[in-house]
Amino acid sequence: MGLRTGRAVRAPELALAAAGVGVWSWELATGRFTCDDLTAALCGLASDEVEGTMDAAFAMVHPDDVTGVRTAMFDAARTAGAVLEEYRILRPDGAVRWVQVRGAVLRDESDGVVRMVGLVGDVSAVQPDRPGAGPGSTALWRATRLLDVTHALERALTVDELGDVVVHTATADLGIIFAAVLLYGDDGEPYRSIVRPATSPVLALWPGLAGRGPAAAADVARDRRPRYHRSRAEYLVDYPDREEPVRVLELNACAHLPLIVSDRLIGVLVLVWGVSRDFDPGDQAFLQTLAGTCAHAFERARLYERQTTLVAVMQRAILPQRLPHLAGVRLSARYLPASRDVGIGGDWYDAVVLPDGELMLVVGDVGGHGLNAIAIMAELYQATRAYALQGRTPAEITTQLAANLAGQGDEVLATAVVALLTPGERRLTWSCAGHPPPLLIVGRSTRYLEQVHGPILGASPDHRYGQSVLSLPAGCRLLLYSDGLIERRETPLSERLDVFAAAAGAGFPPGPGPAGGPDSGGGLEDLCDGILAEIVAPAGRDDDVCLLAVGLD
Repeated sequence: MGLRTGRAVRAPELALAAAGVGVWSWELATGRFTCDDLTAALCGLASDEVEGTMDAAFAMVHPDDVTGVRTAMFDAARTAGAVLEEYRILRPDGAVRWVQVRGAVLRDESDGVVRMVGLVGDVSAVQPDRPGAGPGSTALWRATRLLDVTHALERALTVDELGDVVVHTATADLGIIFAAVLLYGDDGEPYRSIVRPATSPVLALWPGLAGRGPAAAADVARDRRPRYHRSRAEYLVDYPDREEPVRVLELNACAHLPLIVSDRLIGVLVLVWGVSRDFDPGDQAFLQTLAGTCAHAFERARLYERQTTLVAVMQRAILPQRLPHLAGVRLSARYLPASRDVGIGGDWYDAVVLPDGELMLVVGDVGGHGLNAIAIMAELYQATRAYALQGRTPAEITTQLAANLAGQGDEVLATAVVALLTPGERRLTWSCAGHPPPLLIVGRSTRYLEQVHGPILGASPDHRYGQSVLSLPAGCRLLLYSDGLIERRETPLSERLDVFAAAAGAGFPPGPGPAGGPDSGGGLEDLCDGILAEIVAPAGRDDDVCLLAVGLD
């Protein structure tokens, strides 16, 4: 494609020019083409020999290809879409070259001009009718695929997800038939492997391999140098004892690439092809760059998994393992973590029978996610229990919790509802510190206990919180919950509260349970499950969900 050079095109990446990739632009309203010097040279022209018209651009296309190219370009322009085409150009000296062109339509915010801009590279050396053909061997392909892979890796959080991304990329674009990632610990020993595809023959073979992988992986781990074997015969020359693994894996070419982060070997990437493959310098450079990108992604995923596991263990250790039994009272609780890309938060609940027979109930929520939120939650959880066992009232407890948070810094905030239930008198005393209001259910009727006794904990450390008292009717149910149950982005809170109340009111009637025992079928358990099924999204939760349900016989 012949394009006129000009200031309108500004190569966004110097690396593209270094890789032999040209940049071009087409102004859709005027038909004007511009390009950089590299694109002009690819067409066999000097920069001052290029004409900047549409007709001149298509005049450079081989006569047998021009109709298809013209159609593809104008279709993309008409639909504001993208184009990816390979075709021949006919140079002024009669030489024919294959090029690959990729472009997309965009509007320049600086001048309002709508352009199609893109990249162009010479792919003559890898056409299907030429020796050595295959995907992944052109500078343009390498540049664009690295960008695509990087974006895909950024969306994957866990090690297994990253393994799937790597295998998908290598299968679709490199033609591999098998891939594996061997991860090494700080002691230099392999501790985890990800194998794709995990077929029965491979899984049966894998544990028995020395170093938990193909023999070359151990050599790569030792000297941190990649290994490339162009054929099965070449591999068996280096590792003659591996005929059985080679047969099972159907190996006819392979690459073993070190995964290095901050001068530390964290793993080895294994790629296997079912056909022989030439690893030219450009191919090797691309694979090593790919491995470097994957290495940082795997290290990030390992850190994420370690932190998530630690936080989850800490949270499970803090939350009550079982709810207490109290005559005339039934209890049920649910906890759902936020989506994996949000992180575990600081929501908690508790129910404690006090020495005088009263029952303390609490649901709280520390702002944020991760280790810091869990640490603050643990402090509040233990402090609330201690203050309740000392005989303090709900108002005194929330007041003291607010004072405790004052020493954590201005950025630490939390909410809580602390309630004291006297079962024999069915009396509820509660103090709400900026938390969503408890919901009382009597038969099919519902109402919120809307009294708020003070701001969120930590916002005003000197505030003295109040409390309210309510006589509860027999057979009622009380729901305490965290805001993750009701809040949704772009949905008014009042609307979500109405949805929650409707779901609770339409729930199951209280079922009789054994005296002092847990609720039986048809009661609180079904109510909690029904509410979660009705109003909690199965995925994509922005926050943790806590629900503590109380039923009075």
